[in-house]
Amino acid sequence: MAKDQTNFSAEAQASPLTIRREAAGPYIQIRSSRGFEWTHLELPVPGVAPALDGLRIVHLTDLHCRKWWDPAYDDLIAKLKANPPDMLLFTGDFVECKYDSRPAIPTVKKLLSQLSSRLGIFAILGNHDGDLVRPRLADCGLTFLDHRRVYLHSGDATVELIGLVGVDRYDLDRPWISTLGQKQPGSLRIVLCHYPDILPKTTDLAPDLYLTGHTHGGQVAMPSRLPIMRHDTLPRHLCSGIHRAFGTVLVANRGFGFTTPLMLRLFCPAEVVEIVVKRD
Repeated sequence: MAKDQTNFSAEAQASPLTIRREAAGPYIQIRSSRGFEWTHLELPVPGVAPALDGLRIVHLTDLHCRKWWDPAYDDLIAKLKANPPDMLLFTGDFVECKYDSRPAIPTVKKLLSQLSSRLGIFAILGNHDGDLVRPRLADCGLTFLDHRRVYLHSGDATVELIGLVGVDRYDLDRPWISTLGQKQPGSLRIVLCHYPDILPKTTDLAPDLYLTGHTHGGQVAMPSRLPIMRHDTLPRHLCSGIHRAFGTVLVANRGFGFTTPLMLRLFCPAEVVEIVVKRD
């Protein structure tokens, strides 16, 4: 993975990230995410509690559901049912249409109703969702985290989830962020934010993991997978992939769906990211 020149010097001393994918996805996908990539990250976290060693997190983003069912959803459901994670995290854009989410809501509900994890399913909204998506998914077993912090307990250890802005990147509440303070010793702090370029504005949070989407990895990329269009203000190479950047580990997930009018992915297959926490 390319390295951001703005990284803190301490990152040079950090343990290396182990990143692998189960199989390479197709170089082209049209209307369906069949053949999506499953990316594995081993995340070393210094001083994390022993009870969190081996914690499995699955990160999904940018489903961009429509009223029709993508057969790739069946593959995703089967994969997650075969080995349910400890935690399932979504970073927005459940639906494609920004102006009327109602046709896509049955698809989202059908998908979510078949997913589960030991510690729960947590989500923030994205810019395509609008504020009406949350009440329409109120009965889906999701816990929405927009502008919220929650603590989860796994054994005698704590996982802290912080949800930042989703629908509009300009809603970032810096005074609220300043009240969150430092993370508890031995705990795991995860930030969910739809937008990658919010990260440099929130470095005081010093999370162990920053999960984001929005860019689709460009959706159409160069053969090297470098995004052609960023949809973001971070350096191009940080808009897709897994990086040590700005004092944390940035996961810029390529997402699972397609945005219109180009229902095409080129050199940028749909992605699911699985993170396994390792005590460092």
